[in-house]
Amino acid sequence: MFPKNYVPTLAMRPSEMKGLEFLSGKIKDRMTPCILLAPWVGTSSLKRAIERAEKAFPNRNYFLDIDRDYQYTNLDDPAQKELNYLSDPANWTEWIEFIKDSDHIFPCIQVKGKSEIEIRQQIEATQKLGRQYCMRIEINRFPDNFDKIVSAFTVAGSADFTVILEGGWTENVLSLSVWFDGLITGGLQRIDASIPVVVSCASIPKEFSRFSGISPVQFHNRQLVQQLQQKSNRSSIIYGDWGSTRPREGNDFARLPKDRIDYPLDDTWYIVRNLNEGWDFKRAAQELIHNKEIWDDDLDTLGVEMIRRTATIGKEIGIDSSQKNTTSRVNIHLHRQALYGQDDTHGMSFDDDWED
Repeated sequence: MFPKNYVPTLAMRPSEMKGLEFLSGKIKDRMTPCILLAPWVGTSSLKRAIERAEKAFPNRNYFLDIDRDYQYTNLDDPAQKELNYLSDPANWTEWIEFIKDSDHIFPCIQVKGKSEIEIRQQIEATQKLGRQYCMRIEINRFPDNFDKIVSAFTVAGSADFTVILEGGWTENVLSLSVWFDGLITGGLQRIDASIPVVVSCASIPKEFSRFSGISPVQFHNRQLVQQLQQKSNRSSIIYGDWGSTRPREGNDFARLPKDRIDYPLDDTWYIVRNLNEGWDFKRAAQELIHNKEIWDDDLDTLGVEMIRRTATIGKEIGIDSSQKNTTSRVNIHLHRQALYGQDDTHGMSFDDDWED
């Protein structure tokens, strides 16, 4: 099972998991997420994080990597202690043991500082489980042993893996084109051209004070992937992104965000806020829905219903926090990107859509 047409990277945070969970099953079938393992809030075992991920994405395969941007707060906490232990590539055998319990996990091979032989041993252990697996390369943690990694995956002599090239967060997606192209046409040339390569990065704004009214923010992730596809002889370069979120940062919750509504289209996020006029969530939702050039009232997703309820009833059952706004945005974004390229989606049936 190679990835579908969309590979979103999702952190183990409530907004991402709920946004994923309440997608139609038919939409979920069009994607293969890469979920970043971290402790699930309020639990003392990493197994609970897997349970939460598989509640959101049931009976479907997904990639799993360790969230190396996770901010540890208490290493005496069993789940944080376990994650810290698994984060050490020297403990790769425990990583393989960890992923054994779920047949749906396609693990990212832990390669930092490892020799070619050690990487091959990890690949072989994964293959013995009958699993596909992943080579995930991050621009911000580019491995010193990249040549050894490529050699190990090449010598493994199979086509049961996927490469994810992760560009992280950037203000200018197209500025990463040289890095992606250099790896695809250079460093990865020894990898069989039939092996899928996922191109992923994040570009959601980090700061919103400059936005007022209904402000469009274009994202060029699709354009980047299309450029790389045109240049390459690889048979499968797949679109990836962060589901309209971004990697964790230490100051993610340093300031309480002002009320706003975010609304994704295929290549644009609309940021709806007006501090000068005192827009609350309800007023922002109303302004968005009244803009018929943007708003699609026929889109059948949890996120659209959340915005609709916010506009008509208010925060009692709608969006009343930044986290709920993110859930709505993630849900709509994942839906749209999974269906990207479909000429007309309004006639499509999503029989198992979300329930209250």
